[in-house]
Amino acid sequence: MIDFKNVLKVVHESQNFFITSHLNPDSDALGSMLGLALGLLEINKNVFLYNRDGVPRILQFMPGSIMINTSFEKIDEFRDVLFILDCSNLYRVGDELAEKFNEIKFCSSITIDHHDTHEGFADISIIDKTASSTGMIVYKLLKSLGVKINKDIATNIYATIVGDTGSFKYSNTTPETLNLAAELMGFGADPESISKNLYENESVNKLQLLSLALLTLEISNNKKIASVSVTESMFKNSCTEREDSEGLINYPRSINGIEVAVLFREEDHNGNSWKISLRSKGDTDVAKIAGLFGGGGHKKAAGCTIDGKLDDVKKKIYSAINKELL
Repeated sequence: MIDFKNVLKVVHESQNFFITSHLNPDSDALGSMLGLALGLLEINKNVFLYNRDGVPRILQFMPGSIMINTSFEKIDEFRDVLFILDCSNLYRVGDELAEKFNEIKFCSSITIDHHDTHEGFADISIIDKTASSTGMIVYKLLKSLGVKINKDIATNIYATIVGDTGSFKYSNTTPETLNLAAELMGFGADPESISKNLYENESVNKLQLLSLALLTLEISNNKKIASVSVTESMFKNSCTEREDSEGLINYPRSINGIEVAVLFREEDHNGNSWKISLRSKGDTDVAKIAGLFGGGGHKKAAGCTIDGKLDDVKKKIYSAINKELL
């Protein structure tokens, strides 16, 4: 049972809330932000939502997504409470905003998260590593606040669960997860509509990016690691954006016998910085691997960023994975 007592006191005594989440937001990050914001609006609070990278095209269906700002210029007007959602460390919101937080004196800061590698960085931390999504924790908070759950809130929270459980097929799908999903359906969440928007809404350009990425498929000698790479030139040739690389890691992950899948994504224009996404199908703890390079996440889904040329970065990652496989 999560103890929300301190959070409830802060919320009831405050009026203006600044809400943010991690870069390159997924359905859990945005769904948690939107679910919380819509809930606070229901109890007559003021909210400001910020995400540096904005709303990905496939997530624009989420109710309230138009409220997401990519500039935090109004931050001074919302100093009562800072909510940071689905972030294992402060800098996951972006360096510029993280540095700004150090200058601004919020009356209270609250973090809500479910990552295994969460670092305490707020006045109040609500962490539940057993939760399938951060959205599940937000939902429990809203109920504790006495918020009347409507269809829009239910849709956003349901999307957090679908996204982070891989449509209920990952090992973090628990009886509580399914019961909560059913409860959200009772409030109006439509599983078919949400799934169509999340998984059957891709552009032709993204499929062209996929075709280029699959040409880079590599399988390790022990047949336990599979990887694909996405470069700046691939984005340019397929007329896609970074957000279009989301989900590509599922293809090497789907290969029979593979225990760890890796996606290498170029982060600059010179091939000197790479975002690494890691997924585990077995017992390998990829959060531990990501942590070696300053990253983090969950046991079966984690990430980090490594500077260097791709060949060197691959050697480092493959070496770290093989040590864990042993």
